[in-house]
Amino acid sequence: MRRISIILTLLALVACLGVKAQTSDSKIARLQADMYRLFSTNLVDSFNLVVEQLKEAAQQVGDERTFYKAWGNQAMYNFSNIGRDQGLEEIAKAREYAKQHNSKYGLLTSSYANASMLSTLKLYDQAEKAYREAIEYKETYFPDESGAAYYLGLAKLYVNQSKSEQVLECARKTLADPHLIPLHRLSAWSYLCIGIYISNSPNKYELFNTYYAEREKAKAVVGHDDNLGHLVDSEKAIINNDPEEALRQAEALPPGLNRLSSLHRALALMGRYKEAYEELYNYLKAKDSINNEEFKRWSSESAIQQGLVRMENEAKDLRLANQELELSKITSELEQQRLEAEANELKLKNQNAELERSAMQLEKATLDGITKELDLRQKLMDAEAQNQAEHSRRQTRHFIYIIIGIVLASLAYIIYRRMSQVKQLKAKNDQLSQAYDQLEKTTSVKERIESELRIARDIQMSMVPSSFPSRSDLDIYAYMMPAKEVGGDLYSFVLEDSSLYFCIGDVSGKGVPASLFMAQTIRLFRMLAAQHLAPAAIATKMNNELSENNEQGMFVTMFIGQANLTNGQLDFCNCGHNPPVLGLQFLEVEPNAPLGLWSELEYIGEHIEDIRHQRLFLYTDGLNEAEDVWHNQFGDDNIPLILEEHPAFSCQQTIDVMKQAVADHAGNAEPSDDLTMLCVKVMG
Repeated sequence: MRRISIILTLLALVACLGVKAQTSDSKIARLQADMYRLFSTNLVDSFNLVVEQLKEAAQQVGDERTFYKAWGNQAMYNFSNIGRDQGLEEIAKAREYAKQHNSKYGLLTSSYANASMLSTLKLYDQAEKAYREAIEYKETYFPDESGAAYYLGLAKLYVNQSKSEQVLECARKTLADPHLIPLHRLSAWSYLCIGIYISNSPNKYELFNTYYAEREKAKAVVGHDDNLGHLVDSEKAIINNDPEEALRQAEALPPGLNRLSSLHRALALMGRYKEAYEELYNYLKAKDSINNEEFKRWSSESAIQQGLVRMENEAKDLRLANQELELSKITSELEQQRLEAEANELKLKNQNAELERSAMQLEKATLDGITKELDLRQKLMDAEAQNQAEHSRRQTRHFIYIIIGIVLASLAYIIYRRMSQVKQLKAKNDQLSQAYDQLEKTTSVKERIESELRIARDIQMSMVPSSFPSRSDLDIYAYMMPAKEVGGDLYSFVLEDSSLYFCIGDVSGKGVPASLFMAQTIRLFRMLAAQHLAPAAIATKMNNELSENNEQGMFVTMFIGQANLTNGQLDFCNCGHNPPVLGLQFLEVEPNAPLGLWSELEYIGEHIEDIRHQRLFLYTDGLNEAEDVWHNQFGDDNIPLILEEHPAFSCQQTIDVMKQAVADHAGNAEPSDDLTMLCVKVMG
């Protein structure tokens, strides 16, 4: 009986431990999803709070990899959203923590993240050193893991510096990796093509064609091209003297130095020398701007800071000198008064001595009589009175001299202050005159910028569909309202027969940079949707394209879907975006990363068998994070409640009632973010 009781107790303990482990895994998965969801927002405090909770949960269960990956994401987020110094400081903390706890994986992760940020800052020497450290940690402590990502990062560095031999070496080491995945193999052959193209090898054209053939085999295995495809194809067309194909591939490249250089070469090959010269000029101008912009900004900030420190030190020295001068003057006056007091005291002592001697003489005199004694005493009293009067006159003169000195010093100080104030008023008047002239110029520039932004807004709004198909098997409607003149939200769809591709997205940041990134994103989506790829494949190719030459670290969260209008099947891929509402429930989605942050990622797609006669409602965070004048948010919970109140509404009616609800909530508060909504219903 006792043995049975012990066995039951052990079984209960094992069950409790299993439940606790399952609970911890569930908490970590939830925090990971929240981290990727907030990664695409500007909610800095919320993001850092979730990451700290995830790091704490990972530490409690000893999940070292999740802990340091979360810390690396935190550094990259701060690098993009707060400041580059904050991102570098955060990864330095992670590295120091890994050293203190002897975590080799932490040192590996922090070195790789540090190298990526330094590469973005174009600090090539420091970035190369960080990549080499990551490779050393990997080969020493994690030999069974792939090191392809580190060598490919080095290859990208060397391409930017036109170091062909180093590019070729890194590409060959990548191909020699026994744990190489197909996508990394494709990128390695791409870098071999680029490296041999920029080299001075006498047989580089034969080697290029050999490498290109191997690259085509690797691309067939992957099923799609990598983010270097257009650049390699442009170089191949130039080698094979096919200028039209070279120009077409160059125009397909994203904006940047590679596109300008490829356009220059293709146009020159076609004999269009004037246009080729213009593209070469744009390339050199952009390269010079990239190389010098950061240095100029840091030098200017450093010079300004040093100037402020120097001015503060000079002001402090001047105040100290004035105080020392005042103290010296007071000390001199006190010393003069002390000397005068000692002189008076000495005179009084001498007079007392004389009086004492006279008294002794008077005491010895016996025959002078009472009259002489009285006369002598009277003389002594007169002398003492005269001495006292003289002493009083001297003290009065000294007091008058002190008063006159104080008055003269005060007048001199007042005159000095008045002259300083006149100079300051004159300087201020000059500054106000300059500021007024500058204000007139600024007003003119502001009016021109506002006019250009209105034109940019019209162009941006024309890029998203404004008319929607009228079909019996489909109901679709969308709405977009930027918070400023131009914004970063987007939506689009491509409809062919019974297949509907659709997407919604939110670009990081606001204004013109976000609108340009949004335009590039819509162009890529429509181009890839026209190729009938799966949503996950579209996301993977878009991520590779958007992350190429993404020096500003911009990204976009997206939901990409493909619906079959005949049988209601839905394939989709969520890329760090808010989960949509299907029917009255939020979809549980895979926490993929946003697009544009890191190249070479493989995105995971999902599938729903039948969504016919159910509303699929998608939105950006301008809806659920809309605030009233007291900063209360609209919230996620209100969305399914409003949908539940109007079950029979069409897609357009649904979006109209949601617009009215968020407008009633916000009241007089200014919108802080772009608002975009998309509603889809497959009728069958």
